Amino acid sequence: MAGFKRVGLTAPAPRPMRLDRGTVLDLVGPSDGAENVDFHVNVLNADAGLGPKHFHERADNVYVVLDGAIEIEIDGAMQRVEAGEVAYIPPRVPHATGPADGAPARIIEIYAPAGPDFHLVD
Repeated sequence: MAGFKRVGLTAPAPRPMRLDRGTVLDLVGPSDGAENVDFHVNVLNADAGLGPKHFHERADNVYVVLDGAIEIEIDGAMQRVEAGEVAYIPPRVPHATGPADGAPARIIEIYAPAGPDFHLVD
């Protein structure tokens, strides 16, 4: 069936996350021709700490925590998101994300629309 893709949550080979913070499993995204969604699973190393503060100009950002917990820094405040919870960050909102409690975390991350849209904040 043209345009159809089916993949398991552990099937693709992971690639390293930037700054060696963990791994990324690309499930559906621009490499599949998707223009409106980028769907991947991140596994954050226990020692990854908060990633760089950044924002997405156009993309809505959704985190679904599968295992562990994450912390998200927004406006100088830390927000904790536990396994089984979902967090939403609108476009243009600076944030930084990392594992909580010095333990690894596995999260689904969704960007909509897809495409390069990652801007570092000083």
